[in-house]
Amino acid sequence: MHDLQRHIEEIFRRDSGRLISVLTRIFGPQNLELAEDVVQESFVRAMETWSAEGIPDNPEAWLLTTARNRAIDAIRRERTRRTFADDLAVYLDSEWTLASTVDEAFESDWARDDQLRMIFMCCHETVAPENRVTLILKTLCGLGVPAIARALLTTESTINKRLYRTRKKLEGVEFGLPTPEALPEALSTVHTALYLLFNEGFLSTSDKPIRRELCRDAMFLTKLLVDEPRLSNSDTVALQALMCFNAARLESRIDGDGRLVPLDKQDRSTWDRGLINEGFRLLARTARMGQLAAGRYHFEAAIAARHCSAETFADTDWSSICNLYDRLVEGAPSPLAELNRAVAISYRDGPDPAVELVEALRERGALPHSHVVAAVLANLYRRAGAPESARRYLEQALSAVRTEHERDLIALQFERAGGVA
Repeated sequence: MHDLQRHIEEIFRRDSGRLISVLTRIFGPQNLELAEDVVQESFVRAMETWSAEGIPDNPEAWLLTTARNRAIDAIRRERTRRTFADDLAVYLDSEWTLASTVDEAFESDWARDDQLRMIFMCCHETVAPENRVTLILKTLCGLGVPAIARALLTTESTINKRLYRTRKKLEGVEFGLPTPEALPEALSTVHTALYLLFNEGFLSTSDKPIRRELCRDAMFLTKLLVDEPRLSNSDTVALQALMCFNAARLESRIDGDGRLVPLDKQDRSTWDRGLINEGFRLLARTARMGQLAAGRYHFEAAIAARHCSAETFADTDWSSICNLYDRLVEGAPSPLAELNRAVAISYRDGPDPAVELVEALRERGALPHSHVVAAVLANLYRRAGAPESARRYLEQALSAVRTEHERDLIALQFERAGGVA
C-alpha cells in the first residue's frame, strides 16, 4: 500500500497540473476550485481502484479518462448553477455536443496550450506577487496546502486565505494567452515566479535543504515556454540555462548526512555534465536571438557557467565573475546581487575591500529580514583577521537564520574561515 501511494503521488505531481489546466479551459477561471476538485476526486478514485485491482498498464490514460468522465458529470450537475467558459458554454449546455467538446479539450495539443495559459493566469497582473508562486505550486505543481505552507515558511491558514483571495481575483480573468502588446510584461512576471520556484527548491526554506521536485517543476514549466517561440524571448532561454547550470550540481550540495556542502567542497565529478552542456547550448542560443541588451538571467547564467567550467574551486575565474557581477549590478541592481558581487571580489582581491562594500550594504539597511548580510560579514571579518567583529556578526546571523541546515552551513563556513554556498 505504501508503494502504491508513493506511485500515485508521483503521478499526481507529474500530471495534475496538465489536468487542472485542461479543466480550467473547460470550466473557466471562475471555476478553478471545481477543476481542482475534479482532479483530486480522480486521484482518490485511482487509489481506491488500483488498491483492489492493481495499477493499470497505462495509468496516465486511466486518469485522463476518469478525469474526463468526472468533468462531464460535474458539468451536468452544475450547469444550472454555474457559468462555464464563454466560448464553450453553448456546447457544454447540450447533451449532443457535451462529450465531444470535453474530448477535444483533452487532446494533447490543446492540453499543452492550456498549460501555457495556466502559467500566465497564475501570474496575471490581478494576482498579488506573493500569491503567484503559491498558485503555481497548487495548480501546476500538484502540492497540497501543507506542503506549500512548509515550502513558503508560513501557515496552512495563510495559504488557504491566499488561495481563496486569488481564486476570487481570477473570476473575471480570460483564460487566454497575453496579447503581443501585453506579452513582455506578463512574461517578465512569469520569469520571476519560476525563478523563485527554482530557488525554493535549490535552497529550501522548509526542513529539507533542497527540494529537487520544485527545481524539476520550475525547469519543466520554463521549458514549456522555451519550446513555444511565440511566447518566449532571450530572457526565457537564459533563465532555462541558469536553471540547468544550477541543477547540474544539486546532488553534490548535500553530504551523506543530509547537510549542505559549500561550493568549494563539492565533488565536481558528480556534477551533471549533460545539464552543464545544455546550459552552454542555451546560452549560445541567446546570443543568436538578437536581443539588444543582456538581462539579469543572462548574467546570472554566465556567472553559473564560470563556476561549472572550473575544474576545481581554485581554478575559478574570479576576475571574469567580478566583471559579470559589475554588469549585473549596473543593469539589474539588487542588494543580493551587490552582496554576491562583494563575495566574488573577496576571492579576487581579498576580504578587506569586500568588507567595505558589505558594511555599506548593512548601513543602508539592505536585506533587513535576512541573515545573509551578517553571515557574509562574519566570514569576511574572519578571513580578514578580525575575530571580535567576526564573532559579533556570526551571532547576529545565527539568531536570524530560519532553518537548521542554513545554521549548520553558516557555522561550518565560519569555522573554515571562508567558502561559498
